[in-house]
Amino acid sequence: MKNMIKIFENDEFGKVRTVIKDGEPWLVGKDVAEILGYSNTRDALSRHVDTEDKTTVVISDSGSNYKSKTTIINESGFYSLVLSSKMPRAKEFRRWVTAEVLPTIRRTGGYVSNEDMFIKNYLPFLDEP
Repeated sequence: MKNMIKIFENDEFGKVRTVIKDGEPWLVGKDVAEILGYSNTRDALSRHVDTEDKTTVVISDSGSNYKSKTTIINESGFYSLVLSSKMPRAKEFRRWVTAEVLPTIRRTGGYVSNEDMFIKNYLPFLDEP
């Protein structure tokens, strides 16, 4: 089964890719680790995220045939990385993800941070005559 990614963007933190797995949102571990300032993301995921809080899946970008194996982390794994980070803005990043991104995914099955992106993703037929 092909796992489609959803991309969440924030002016301060950049992009985080997510995947829905078994009805729950999972985040791409590399994206989270990079935002938190880990220079070696693979090591950070290995050292700070428990085995049961991460898995490897094949994901593909929407509109592309490119597929890649990547490590995704669940909400517990996300907290493990945030709590281990020495980055001063880790608290603000955690707040954005837990107060906006995860609740929005749970409510709507997706997340859109601006009007243009919403139209492109959810109302593509509006461009048709």
